[in-house]
Amino acid sequence: MFPLLLFTVIFCEAQISEKVKMLAKPFDTIQYAESSHIGIGGERSKLYDDFRKLAKIATNDELFYLAKNGSNSLRLYSGKELFKRNDKRFLEIYQYYHDNPLFMKYIDGCVGERNDIKFYFKGEIYSAKEIITIRDSILKEKTDNFTKAQLKSINDEGYKTLEIKSVEYFLNEIKKYDSGK
Repeated sequence: MFPLLLFTVIFCEAQISEKVKMLAKPFDTIQYAESSHIGIGGERSKLYDDFRKLAKIATNDELFYLAKNGSNSLRLYSGKELFKRNDKRFLEIYQYYHDNPLFMKYIDGCVGERNDIKFYFKGEIYSAKEIITIRDSILKEKTDNFTKAQLKSINDEGYKTLEIKSVEYFLNEIKKYDSGK
């Protein structure tokens, strides 16, 4: 039994690069998540920005591992990032939390709530349609600095390549899970 446990620990540790481990370490004890902007004044979330730094260097395999094994904040952020990267394993993560509910606190703007993690995943999917529509509209225009800044913000949030057809695919699949099919 001990050799199997040792192999599992070594194998799991090997799945995460040293740089990602270092960036993930501050999240170890954080059991909530925040949107990109929080509070009444809409200030940037340091927690969210720290995850964006991690996401820039993390592979999809590392994100998948963190989505199942990290702190609550890493589970949520990593799952959402897999979706934004159009990684089909997002559905595996969704199914996992569908079968094993995980309730956590999420602060969105100045409102905090406690809900099941799959609720937040669904919210991300539904929001993505709107964000992609805005992104695609801006790509056609690119007329002024304001729209260029909007496009940069959308890209920085991880929506650079996600397409509506992918969002529709994910929506159809999670509806199947939720209906029990």
